[in-house]
Amino acid sequence: MSSPVDLEKKNHNASASDEDLKADILDLALPAEKREGVEEIFHDEKVTPEEEFTRIRKKADWILLPLLCCTYGLQFVDKNALSSGIIFGLKTDTHLVGQQYALLTTIFYVSYLVAEFPMAYIMQRMHLGKTLSICVTLWGMMVMLLAACKNWAGLMVVRALLGVFEATVTPGFILIVASWYKTDEMTTRSLGYYAMNTTFAAIFGLIIYGLADYTQDHGSIAGWKAINLFLGACTVTLGIVLWFFLGTPEEVTWLSPEEKKTAKARILSNASGSGDGGGASEWDWQQARDTFKDPQLYIFMLFNIVATIPSGALGTFGTLVYSSFGFSNLQSILYGLPSSALQLTWIIICAVLIHYFPRLKFPLSMFSVCVPFSGFLAIGLLPTTTWKWTLWALYQMQFTFTFPTFLMWIMIPANVAGRTKKSVVSSCTFVAYCTGQMIGSQTFRASDAPRYRVGLTITSAFYAVEFLVLGGWWAYYVYENKRRDRAAAAAGISAEDRLRLSKIAGALDQTDIQNQHFRYTC
Repeated sequence: MSSPVDLEKKNHNASASDEDLKADILDLALPAEKREGVEEIFHDEKVTPEEEFTRIRKKADWILLPLLCCTYGLQFVDKNALSSGIIFGLKTDTHLVGQQYALLTTIFYVSYLVAEFPMAYIMQRMHLGKTLSICVTLWGMMVMLLAACKNWAGLMVVRALLGVFEATVTPGFILIVASWYKTDEMTTRSLGYYAMNTTFAAIFGLIIYGLADYTQDHGSIAGWKAINLFLGACTVTLGIVLWFFLGTPEEVTWLSPEEKKTAKARILSNASGSGDGGGASEWDWQQARDTFKDPQLYIFMLFNIVATIPSGALGTFGTLVYSSFGFSNLQSILYGLPSSALQLTWIIICAVLIHYFPRLKFPLSMFSVCVPFSGFLAIGLLPTTTWKWTLWALYQMQFTFTFPTFLMWIMIPANVAGRTKKSVVSSCTFVAYCTGQMIGSQTFRASDAPRYRVGLTITSAFYAVEFLVLGGWWAYYVYENKRRDRAAAAAGISAEDRLRLSKIAGALDQTDIQNQHFRYTC
């Protein structure tokens, strides 16, 4: 077997054949019993026509992507149904007082946080698609069960269980996307299902408006109960559908054995160690430990705390803020719909721009936090007597604020290599996400009603901090890529050799730190 020194010399030798170079790397880094599987992946990539890769991608787009979109959209609507229910009798019927309403959001994210690491381990060890489908079905049942709650204690228990089951969705989707799509395809596909937050908010906002209006006139059932029963039933139905279609390439039944091999080979260029997806994957404890030595992990966590404090605040109190401007309960839902339409439009614009100009990721994200910063700061500083439509227009400036969070989540499958490391980073990131949401849910105090000036001003301040964090994150990726480029140039490694070595390291499930040929997307 070649020593590390011999291997490094061969890396520097431009005349070394591809087969010799690959053989040495495999001999050094891979146990004999696993070598055959990696060789097979390289063989598949070499002999598979490009049109076969394209066919697999289109199949995933038509079958898998709609399921991700529907699930993500329903998750958002279910999670925020509490905000709609509060203006249709939930607070009165369940006798909520003081900060009890805000604590319903807090307990959701506490349980989400606690469940994150156990669920990440389960998703790695078990069938990923089946695990996600079971959790989606159970969370739908919890949404329906909310309609049976009669007091704060009952709501707290159900909301806690809801957080446990929803803890699998976004981290699980990150693994799904990394198993199916190439790095240059991840942004548009991920933004596609993230955009369902706003799409479903608009569509289901109209449905909720109709349900609430009907129940308010006919009094057959409380509006908030009708909302939860309807949304829960939709989610349970979707969970059953996911059982049959969702999964990694190795798990799904709608790919033939040959197509599964093609799907593996197709994403070899990602160099992220995710192409072998599938249930019962080994958990690499060394990768898990090494993850906590990577500065990237702490950047992900810091950003998510800062970015989700405004999200937690607006998700919990958004409808009440509209009411504070002087709109009625039904008007608060109706006049909130333009914001969803604007968010969707902005995400589509950014997705198109990034598709053609990939280097715009961070500039667009930084611009996207400047807009709501200006609008919310103005609301907080304007006098109480300000015309309600002026306040409404300023509040619509929040339409850009979700984009940076969505885009930065895409950085996990794109910029984190190693299956176990990806799971750990995802879990830690969503621990930070929960922390920010919990803090945000307490930003608006009942005593600040009706204008919530303090909460809106604090939210604006966090947008300013988010801008600074994004700038630092961008600088780190640029610095690290240039450092690695300088090292490769000094070692005499050509760009072509670097790409080949990066693919090999990815097939060996090396992390982005172990694989110095890896380059970060920014």
